[in-house]
Amino acid sequence: MYKPKEANNFTTPMKLQVRAEILVSGAKEITYTDAPNDPFVFCSFKTYGGTESVNNGLLTLVNTATVVTWYRPEISGSCRLIRLQDNSIWEIIGEPENIEMRNQILILKVRRVTGGA
Repeated sequence: MYKPKEANNFTTPMKLQVRAEILVSGAKEITYTDAPNDPFVFCSFKTYGGTESVNNGLLTLVNTATVVTWYRPEISGSCRLIRLQDNSIWEIIGEPENIEMRNQILILKVRRVTGGA
């Protein structure tokens, strides 16, 4: 069985939030709520730096990271994670990779968009 080396240390605590869509005056409004059973996820979290760009006179920084954690069926591409160390919000890019389809380890690509003046 393939096991990524990041799966040895799940030391970063994060909170899983699931996406909910409600209709308000005919338009979809997106909200996030904590995952039902246990919202806390321990994982390996590795960033790859950020990409800076200027859009409409505002500096935008897009950080990307890889998260490796235990398999949980409720984690999907529409969820987001909150890193508890600094309360930063990370959205999942694409669908999580279920390693060898064994329902044991997930690899997620996440991103965080921040801006400034």
